[in-house]
Amino acid sequence: MHVETLKTFCDLAETKSFTVTAKRRGVTQSAVSQLLTCLERDFRARLVERGAGSSAFKLTPQGQACLEYNREIVRLAGKLKREIRKIKDACSGVIELAACHSIALYQLPSVLRQFQQDYPARAVHVRYGNVDRVYEDVLENKADLGLVSFPRKIKGLKSERFHQERLVLVCHPQHPLASRRAVTFAKLKGQRFVAWREIPWIMFFRTLGMYDRFYYQPLQEFEEVEMVKRAVEVDVGISILPEATVLSEVANKTLAAVSFEKGGYYQPLAVIYREAKSFSPEMEKFIQSLKRLDGI
Repeated sequence: MHVETLKTFCDLAETKSFTVTAKRRGVTQSAVSQLLTCLERDFRARLVERGAGSSAFKLTPQGQACLEYNREIVRLAGKLKREIRKIKDACSGVIELAACHSIALYQLPSVLRQFQQDYPARAVHVRYGNVDRVYEDVLENKADLGLVSFPRKIKGLKSERFHQERLVLVCHPQHPLASRRAVTFAKLKGQRFVAWREIPWIMFFRTLGMYDRFYYQPLQEFEEVEMVKRAVEVDVGISILPEATVLSEVANKTLAAVSFEKGGYYQPLAVIYREAKSFSPEMEKFIQSLKRLDGI
C-alpha cells in the first residue's frame, strides 16, 4: 500500500468526486476508481457508498475509519520525509550554492572566507551564472540556496534580503557628466546607455513622498559587467552600476563614478530558497553570515 494511494483516498473523501480527484492527483478517473477498488479489496470492506452525483457519495463507517488513519499516515510520512532530508543535509555538511555574477565577484568572497574559517569542516560548492540560471537551479533543486540581485516574486520560492549595494552613474572621465558631484535621473534623459542585465531598465525612485520611475532603452546590453565597463571606457555610452564593481577603474581614472542625488539608489541583494526547503544548521549559519554584510 503506497502513501500516494492513501493521499488519493483522502482527496476523494474531501471532494466526493472521482473526476475532481483525478484532476487534482494528475491521473485518470479510471485510475482513481481502481485505487479505491484495491483499498476495498485489501481491507475486505466497502469504504464508499457509490451513487449518482456528489450527494450520493458517502463514506461507510469503515471508510470513515480508513480516512482518519490515512490522514495520520500521510502526515507522518511527510514529517519523516522532511526529517530524513534534514538529517541528510546535516550529515553531508555541504551547501550547494548558486550565485549571480555580481555577488559572486564582489560580496561572496569575503563571506566564504569568514564562513570557512568559522566552520572549516563544512564545504560550500558554488556555481556561477546569470540571474535567470540561479532561479532555475534553485527551483530544480540543483542548489540549496541562490544569491540574486533585485529579487523577484516567484511561486514556490522565498527570499531574504541581506545587503544593499549603492548604485552610481558610470561614464567616461571626459564625459560632461563626469565633473558633477551628483546627478538626478532628469539629467540623464537623452543619454546613450549601455546596460548590464542584472540592473533593470526601469529605475523606481521616491520624489516628494511619491514613487516615480526612470526608464531607458540601452544601445547595448551585456551579461558580464566587465563588458559594460569596457564599453563605457571607450565612450560608447553611460551606465548605472553597483559602486563596488567600478572601484578599481575609478581609482585608475579609466572610469568616472557619479553619485545620485536625494540619498542615492541601491541594488538589493537577496538569498532565495524553496518554500519547502529543510534547512541544515550550516545553511542557517551561512545565511546569518550573509546578513552580517549589512549588520542585519
